[in-house]
Amino acid sequence: MSRTYDDTWLCEKLKDLPYSACITDPNQPDNPIVFVNDQFCEQTGYTREQAIGRNCRFLQCVESDQDEVRRIREAIDAGEEVSADVLNRFADGGLFWNRLSIKPIHDDAGQIQRFMAVQMVLKDNPYETLAEDKRRSDTALSELHHRLKNHLTLIHSSVRLQMRDTGETDGLVGVLNRIQSLQSLYSGMRQGIEAPSELDDVDFFNYLSSICTAIAGLDENITFDQLVPEEPLMMDIDTASQVGMMVAELVTNSMRHAFDDNGGKIVLRGEVSDGKVLVGIEDNGRGLGADQEEKLGSGLGGKILKQTAKSLSAELDFNPSSEGMSVSL
Repeated sequence: MSRTYDDTWLCEKLKDLPYSACITDPNQPDNPIVFVNDQFCEQTGYTREQAIGRNCRFLQCVESDQDEVRRIREAIDAGEEVSADVLNRFADGGLFWNRLSIKPIHDDAGQIQRFMAVQMVLKDNPYETLAEDKRRSDTALSELHHRLKNHLTLIHSSVRLQMRDTGETDGLVGVLNRIQSLQSLYSGMRQGIEAPSELDDVDFFNYLSSICTAIAGLDENITFDQLVPEEPLMMDIDTASQVGMMVAELVTNSMRHAFDDNGGKIVLRGEVSDGKVLVGIEDNGRGLGADQEEKLGSGLGGKILKQTAKSLSAELDFNPSSEGMSVSL
């Protein structure tokens, strides 16, 4: 059947493709190459005569990741699509990283008649690139924690001054202890990692999630969930650290006041729409009555939140109910 299958349309489709491409015939022994385009020859250095009639494995080398090679082979045996980054060898012996995408081609009866492979030479080692991205992410988060710790230190000093000048202690000691615990928390989270000064942006929702996870994790009866965009939102470190301070305050407040001994749930919400970013902290605790809403807004914690929101030109809304508290920024 495969020898009479007309793949002219497929060859024409791939002939002028700006990427390296080849076609193999799985109905012949060892699934040999039956077509390569000009880009394949230019990219690999192999002529058509050297490539056609051979299995694509001739591009592999001793250094190729055998787990990835096996995964590709198993996908082809199962008649499935597969993508992978594999180390291959040019005709002149040089090595290159090949971003490979393979797709089965079926006839009208649903039988696989060909496999189409599109290849792209990667300039950089994809695994080293991923490792570098992770390093930059880790160091950016470290810098955020450092700056957030500085913000908390400032608040810590302000509270002490207020206590000294006014003699007011009711409620302030609790806030002071909370700030001290948060300082210890953030210091321990990234201890020993220094961030390069050139890192100015961070994955915003990922950062807020790390704060919520760390704080909620201090109480085994509290569960944490998040409903945030999957796509990263990069934000400057100074802005993100201020929002992080507010989120830390809100989550800590919920844990201290919203739940009984049975615990509860805290949810981080995030949304990006029309150039605006919405951040919400919700809990399913005991909630607050209408007469308590003003008290929450007039306390030191509320002042900190409102002042930080003002510096960010942000709107801060408290939405208490009998079924919990929702605060949106």
